[in-house]
Amino acid sequence: MTDRISPLRDVLAGLWYRRSNPAVPVRRRNSGRLPVYIITGFLGSGKTTCINQVIRSTGDTRFGVIVNDFGSVSIDQHLIEAADGQVIALENGCICCSLRKSLSESIELFLQPDNRPDVLVVEASGVADPAGILSLLAGEEMRKRVRVAGVICLVDADGIRSVSWIMSHLVRKQIRSSDLILLNKTDLVSASVVATVRKEWIPSPIPVLETNHAAFPVSLLFEGLASSHDNDLRSHDMSAHHHPDHEGHGFSTFSWTSVRPIRVSCLKSFLDRMPVDVIRVKGLAYLSELPDQQAIIQVVGKRVSVTKGRSWAGRTPSTMLTFIGTGDLANSSEFTRKLESCVIEH
Repeated sequence: MTDRISPLRDVLAGLWYRRSNPAVPVRRRNSGRLPVYIITGFLGSGKTTCINQVIRSTGDTRFGVIVNDFGSVSIDQHLIEAADGQVIALENGCICCSLRKSLSESIELFLQPDNRPDVLVVEASGVADPAGILSLLAGEEMRKRVRVAGVICLVDADGIRSVSWIMSHLVRKQIRSSDLILLNKTDLVSASVVATVRKEWIPSPIPVLETNHAAFPVSLLFEGLASSHDNDLRSHDMSAHHHPDHEGHGFSTFSWTSVRPIRVSCLKSFLDRMPVDVIRVKGLAYLSELPDQQAIIQVVGKRVSVTKGRSWAGRTPSTMLTFIGTGDLANSSEFTRKLESCVIEH
């Protein structure tokens, strides 16, 4: 760790301090309740990478994952590495508002004896306010069966500097609702920028770990979160929450799918020229140059990444892309035309 990174012991002490300092660890007192971790953060901050980091690093722990994609096609569902198909995707809405009932029903599924995991992870969409999720879990019946083991917020140290004034309100809500901040992608900025982000965006009582690719000491950290959280949801910021109008006219999405292979050079050229109102693109691609493997597409602002993923493993190869932007994404017909031009006809 560098001098800029809080020692893990101090981070865990900070988590303990923020709670009511219970005398007995939660997992002894409430062993019957399903521990729930909420992963939040603005678009492109690294939430899915964080979840995969957790799943890879905790041995035989059986995870259930609920993924909320704001678009009509669930991309994150295909990027999560949970075993046994224990992933539920909630699409085309936000689990803190319009999909609140769907979230409750999904949790109920995981509470069934045959489906029950050791740990449930809820990945909120990048435009979700965690307060809405926390208020659902605070319900009288729900809290008898689940406990919030921790709320982790991913903050993009580079991208947060370009967040608009309107979106900044949402980002600050996500941060204030959290038990731990992963200040991610610090390798992309200087130490002075990291210091400025911490000073301007992150309240001092919230512990911070600086990370690259959302890598952090998972087993120790999850133990610390679980033992320090007494499910006292009053400690979270659950004041009147709302979105910057993402349900209709603040954010919009456009999804494109195809079972035909596409040329990587054409796709990359298209992604490199996204208009400024497109703030996030994510998905899987069926590339003619890589027919047997998934290609993982990640675009955050002007940062474009096309990387090799897993084998299609018996699944029908296909391209699934979701674009998230401000306003209407009125140029979606132009997106379709350009993407279709990248397709290779069989």
